[in-house]
Amino acid sequence: MKLWDADLRDIVRRWRKRPPVVLELRRDGYCLVRVHHGEAELILAQDIDPLSSRYRELLLESLRHSVQSHGLAGSLAATYLFREDYNLQVVDAPKVPAAEMLAALRWQLADLLDFPVQEAVLDAIPVPDTEGRQIFAVAVRASVVQERIDLLRGVGLQPFYVGIIDLALRDLCWLLPEEAGGVGLLLMETRSCHLTLVQGGSYRFGRPLPLGFAHFPGDDDPAGFRSASEGLALEIQRTMDFYENRFRRPPPAVLYLCGAPKSLPEMLGELLGRRCAHVEESLSPADSRKRSANPPLRVGANQAKADFFQFHGR
Repeated sequence: MKLWDADLRDIVRRWRKRPPVVLELRRDGYCLVRVHHGEAELILAQDIDPLSSRYRELLLESLRHSVQSHGLAGSLAATYLFREDYNLQVVDAPKVPAAEMLAALRWQLADLLDFPVQEAVLDAIPVPDTEGRQIFAVAVRASVVQERIDLLRGVGLQPFYVGIIDLALRDLCWLLPEEAGGVGLLLMETRSCHLTLVQGGSYRFGRPLPLGFAHFPGDDDPAGFRSASEGLALEIQRTMDFYENRFRRPPPAVLYLCGAPKSLPEMLGELLGRRCAHVEESLSPADSRKRSANPPLRVGANQAKADFFQFHGR
């Protein structure tokens, strides 16, 4: 998503001087990662109480300290928004020239958003195999984007890319073995997770699910762990069924998990009747470098996010 005009010459100059960084900003903290030659280095994973009256102050203080103490001031920074920050839906593509697409889309989405379309930043992603008849329409409040840009600048970083979690996860799927039905990826956060389906390198479908790492008890409560697994398996199966019925395509035969409890793939495999595995079991540094050689600037930003997820597991 192109959210503002950046000076390309300045970006290239900064990229050559120091590696870019990627910020994942969660509701309960953040992760900061530095990417260099296709390798990712976790700089800091910090939890912050989202209910604290000083949340914003604590966030800025911690990020500034990380940037200064690791010599990152002035580094290019990419970040992305989670699904609760934006609206994504399949719509019929406006029958207008490409240059007029976003203007026509703004009119088309006017009654479909829960905020004034005049306040939206828009983008369009082609829906595969529809010959341009349908698109994934992305809409996010301009104030949300500006707030993220201001945050990066406020801690001493130089923002150059703001993306969305669906495409960040799509890019990670590029690094995973694709089998029958494509690639399924489940990213688990503290209280929710995000299921992404990719086929032939193209984004097909994504959905947030209301269960996360915190819903799974430890080894001392196997019954509770199985109960949470059954709830998650039900959500995944419903999503797979919807995808198959809506898009007339078989769902992926393999589901990869990122940031999930160690024993969850085995449990989900039993409940879903499909192979499940941790992302870390299928990724290697060589896989990352393979897709990182001389990337174009925008793909490089996406690749930085893809490499980051190797270090996301708790």
